Amino acid sequence: MPEEKNHGKKLISWKFPELNQYEKNRGWYFTAFAVVIFFLIYSVFTKNILFPIVIIMIILVILMMQKESRMVEFSIFETGIVIGMQFFDFKDIEKFYIIYDPPEIKTLYFEFKSIFHPRIPIKLTDQNPVKVREILLNFLIEDTDKDNEPLSDQIARFFKL
Repeated sequence: MPEEKNHGKKLISWKFPELNQYEKNRGWYFTAFAVVIFFLIYSVFTKNILFPIVIIMIILVILMMQKESRMVEFSIFETGIVIGMQFFDFKDIEKFYIIYDPPEIKTLYFEFKSIFHPRIPIKLTDQNPVKVREILLNFLIEDTDKDNEPLSDQIARFFKL
């Protein structure tokens, strides 16, 4: 494996989709439309002006997420990880954990020491989670208490968002 500038030796690398893409049938769109209409009618009856604005903002965010997902390269180096073009030093990462329940859930998570940095999920795609775990244990602490994916990911998968 080639030596990378300033990051040391590349230990493992793979590509994963940037966004989760779920198949949505007509029933999904019909249900979503019905829920939106219900909430808009509810906001009229309760005379809540802010609620429809929030609903419209949520709809816009969901529509923006419908774009084609690009593939992002992920690499583990001797000094840190690279996601796309961004490098994260191991000293800034608090811990990692892997949630592996194929075929739906195959995700590596990184949690950072800074409370201002969000948790980063990395899809394992076809990677061997044991091999990835063995590499990361040389540099980071594994959070063995986590045995379920975060609630936000569960909700997104359930509603196909």
